[in-house]
Amino acid sequence: MKISGYPCTRGLSVNMVKVSISLPNNTQITFESEESEVLREVISLALRDLPRELMQVPESVSPGALTEKSTSVAPSKLSTVTSIPAVPPAEPMPAPETIIARETARPSIGASNGEGTATVPPEFLSERGKAHFTAFCRDAKPLGDMRRVVVAAEGASRHFGVEGITADDLAWLFDLAEWRRPGNFTQTLRNAARSKFAWLERIPGRPGRYATTALGRSKTLPNS
Repeated sequence: MKISGYPCTRGLSVNMVKVSISLPNNTQITFESEESEVLREVISLALRDLPRELMQVPESVSPGALTEKSTSVAPSKLSTVTSIPAVPPAEPMPAPETIIARETARPSIGASNGEGTATVPPEFLSERGKAHFTAFCRDAKPLGDMRRVVVAAEGASRHFGVEGITADDLAWLFDLAEWRRPGNFTQTLRNAARSKFAWLERIPGRPGRYATTALGRSKTLPNS
């Protein structure tokens, strides 16, 4: 009996171990496995359990002789080989780019139409003025868009010291007072300045800027 073994890769990425047992009766038993411990156990079982007559050397055949007649025994547990594809090396992750967001003060698009987020005009940056303006609007409790426009104009004049307001100013003032914006601030200003109401008046020489009138204050701020 002859036992020989060598690694067998067969184009796989995992090394296989192949062991061949050549018996005196020209029978060859071949085992393949990835685990050497399994091979040792199987070989010991095979040598112990093989019929004794197979182990005897016939007179006409020299030990270890090989012929074309051979039997390959490959138990399912040993010959089952899982091909593990080679995993390409992972590409290094690019360093995250540092993005510096720089805020630039600019007019908000659609602010005069009740859309977008209004940019704070520089004359309204006083924290004290913001607190007093918010309390002024809350106490006035105006109902309707035109009354709120008048209250916002009067509150801006009292607590921010501005002379009149524009549609763009109202976008931020309404947000500060936590009021719902009307569909169009410009049209609301014009409606409040019509002769039918006369709650606002245009400031001469300053297009688009309106200030409150005595009638407007009496209609919207009766307790002031």
